[in-house]
Amino acid sequence: MILLNPRIIRYSIESKLSQMVEFLADLGLYKEWMIGKVLVKHLFIMGYNVEKRLRPTCEFLRSLGLTGSQLQSAAINFPEILCWDVDKTLRSNVLYLESRGFRPSQIAAVVGGYPPVLIKSARNSLGPRIKFLEQVMGRQINEVVDYPKFFRHGLKGKLASRKKLLTRKGVECSLTEMLECNHKKFLLKFGM
Repeated sequence: MILLNPRIIRYSIESKLSQMVEFLADLGLYKEWMIGKVLVKHLFIMGYNVEKRLRPTCEFLRSLGLTGSQLQSAAINFPEILCWDVDKTLRSNVLYLESRGFRPSQIAAVVGGYPPVLIKSARNSLGPRIKFLEQVMGRQINEVVDYPKFFRHGLKGKLASRKKLLTRKGVECSLTEMLECNHKKFLLKFGM
């Protein structure tokens, strides 16, 4: 840990470390392994001020409609999401999703299912994927609500190639069926 973030040895146990542990416990991460997993996954979280950055980000995520368990899952699996600035990054991606037709409840579902959607580039990542979904795949955004990890997959690699293979075979399936398996399982599943 010290090799990854040497500044950690300068942090006061009383003021910095205990405040961080208390903050994470307040999120519902009260089991030792949960807090440990957050710190191991994103040690740099220790460098952020709880009151100025982490708590406001959590409140923003709650304001989107994330439940306590979704917030806990986000903290454990994508702790870096807590470190991003609400006004500089997160809010603009929410506004972008709204401009593309996502309703507030849908945004909550997408963010709850795949929190990094809030830190991806609207122009270079979200936009092209949504355009591909609607214009090339002929699908609706509500399908992304059912499978938020859609935004995790590479556009030119996995999305385009699998769409092409399914079209060639005349197969229709959900995004989950299409994307939630490795390439070998995909080929077996659809008889290719």
